[in-house]
Amino acid sequence: MGQTRGNTRADEPVRPANELASPQPLAASLPGAAVTLTDVLIWGRNDGTASAAAGINVHVHAGQSVALHGPADATAFDLLDVVAGRRRPRQGHVTVDGTVQRLGVPPLDRCLVDRRPLSGRFPLLPSRSVTSNMLTALRSRRPDPAAQARVAELLVITGAATLTARRFDTLSAEQQWRVLIARALLSRPQLVVAEDPSPGLDARAAMRVLDLLMDAQVRFGFTLLLATRRLATAARCDRVLSLAGGQVTADELIGDDAWTRRRVDRIG
Repeated sequence: MGQTRGNTRADEPVRPANELASPQPLAASLPGAAVTLTDVLIWGRNDGTASAAAGINVHVHAGQSVALHGPADATAFDLLDVVAGRRRPRQGHVTVDGTVQRLGVPPLDRCLVDRRPLSGRFPLLPSRSVTSNMLTALRSRRPDPAAQARVAELLVITGAATLTARRFDTLSAEQQWRVLIARALLSRPQLVVAEDPSPGLDARAAMRVLDLLMDAQVRFGFTLLLATRRLATAARCDRVLSLAGGQVTADELIGDDAWTRRRVDRIG
């Protein structure tokens, strides 16, 4: 089910995911959201003097999949929360499609499904069924047939169609991730911020969930920011930002499998 990204030459520009596959009828033509970080300093990740450290300055192109790879500390995950508008940076700001993201302000509905990263830290309502959890993500208390059909189709796409009547807390970890991904796609977001699903899953389940997430990004064309401590997960994306101590230590496009081999050799 996974999409291979190893055929892109290192000297070629990274194409937005929506250029790689035609969206299915469920998806509108979504170019993804461009994201710009300007002089962003993260709380707790610098030495206490904001003026002494350079902030993070990064531009993410619309439709790109970008791994925030931070094996040494929590910088990648902290930055994900800043982009999602869940926490305030020490200084600087995040711009999504030209609009500055502000803490406590409802995020751009057309860009971000909500302020929660796609993460096992934010499970759905445990006592409700899968279908009920999906429907609660809709604004309308009485979803119309089109919305109900969209819910049903997303559950099919994510392999969760047989789970509709099950309570969320009775699902396996892999099944919960499938439903979380379906719910994240419900509003047709242009930007999805996600944490690596691999922790808490066995190797095969982790691969299946990552395949699902990456295939969804190609299919629907949203911009993806994926925080991870694992090199193998980072290598699934178009681009890798290596982060440590509140700083970007490397910014690399993934050209082919040699990139992964080179990085693995480098870290031993």
